[in-house]
Amino acid sequence: MTKGNQEGKGKIVQFPGLKERLLEKGVQALEKGEALESSQLLTQAYELEPDNPDINTALVLSLYESKQYDKARYICKEMLLEGIGDYFEVVDMYLMILIQLHQHREVVDTINALFDEKEVPFEKEEHFRKLLQFSEKVVNGKAAVPEKEASEEEQTSILTGKSLEEQTLIVAQLVHRNIQPFAGELQAVLMDPAAHPFLQTMILNVLREHGMDKEVVVAKFGMEERVSPSTLEDVFQSDFFTKVTESLDDLLAQTNPTLFQHAQELLKRHAFLLYPFTLEEEPSEVASVYAYYTAGMFSDAILEEELKDQVENTKSKGILSRLAELEEISSPNI
Repeated sequence: MTKGNQEGKGKIVQFPGLKERLLEKGVQALEKGEALESSQLLTQAYELEPDNPDINTALVLSLYESKQYDKARYICKEMLLEGIGDYFEVVDMYLMILIQLHQHREVVDTINALFDEKEVPFEKEEHFRKLLQFSEKVVNGKAAVPEKEASEEEQTSILTGKSLEEQTLIVAQLVHRNIQPFAGELQAVLMDPAAHPFLQTMILNVLREHGMDKEVVVAKFGMEERVSPSTLEDVFQSDFFTKVTESLDDLLAQTNPTLFQHAQELLKRHAFLLYPFTLEEEPSEVASVYAYYTAGMFSDAILEEELKDQVENTKSKGILSRLAELEEISSPNI
């Protein structure tokens, strides 16, 4: 495909604003679910400006949506090599493409390299660990690869009849897909109090990533609230989570850093399950209970005794009861 019309002397002529119009029309087509047309328009834009991060990202998404996975993988790899676009957004797309191509060994190697170099952002760790665990199981022959989804025209549901592990993997892939055909089903899961809270949080994060401003109902743990996903804070960047972490740091980080790490991991897992809700008590009280509970888990009798007086009041006993309830809920093992 040429990059413009040729004049007599071979000079390439570009119409003013052409690549901007191609990008705009390509994104509009993608939002309408016209992935193939989108990829054709964005390919033209890419040929005009191959190092434009917006064009590259949109093109990869359109190629992914139109199941042109090999081409999408090539563009993604070029973006990573050239430093085009947000690095971890590109890595995320790259991993999803590799999963579609069943290149699970490369998924494992890529994520392990990121963890070895300690480059994974705090808020991405859980997501990458789940992908790593799944691909390791496939590589070792301990997990079946979910069958390829039917085309959107044939689909009435993407989650019904699937195991929790399969549902989790499918929802993770929706971050880079057009979610409009599945919006009704996703919202139904959010308002189902019997749905797994881990899956509900993943769905809510997908809607937030897509900038959905329409209000949805979330029902979990006997609570119900109407929220606008686009306005929600990241689960690990909320004031509550930050303040509890700071209080845990004050309690444990200097005296027992290993216990601090375990308490923080416990808090992260529970905060993810609760999202968008939080525990209602003061962060300092919540931190004391987490420290006390973790000390009991690891038989630190001295610390447990030191904190005992702080968790004897009625509020703290309520937190302890909720913490034990959350700990009984297992995250999907993918």
